[in-house]
Amino acid sequence: MCYGDPGHKHIIEPKDLTTCVTIANRSLAQCSRPVAYVHIPVPRGSFSDDFYRPLEQLSVSDTTEIYLGLVHYTDGLAGTAERIRIAKRHLDTFGVATECGFGRRDPAAIPALLDLHRSAAEHTK
Repeated sequence: MCYGDPGHKHIIEPKDLTTCVTIANRSLAQCSRPVAYVHIPVPRGSFSDDFYRPLEQLSVSDTTEIYLGLVHYTDGLAGTAERIRIAKRHLDTFGVATECGFGRRDPAAIPALLDLHRSAAEHTK
């Protein structure tokens, strides 16, 4: 569900998570095997209830975990915790991840990013 990000700028800035939820729901409904998890990317500036409200329409089995990609190194735990706080109003249970993964990160930044994930996970409980 990547938005594409040449030069670390999204090709499309989503107004909310409707498209991601629609893709997840349709994909899971048509999948003939169990799906362990779904990752949903969340842009750094996503701080409104309207952005996360589509998560209320997410339809997953009890065996599928949701990971919201709302961990952003650039605004650290403060921004990440605020995104978690808002998302929890619309989805009870989820794990955390980066928006786009670790692949293009400077290897020296990985330990701090892992620490941020650990701290952020505490905010989801």
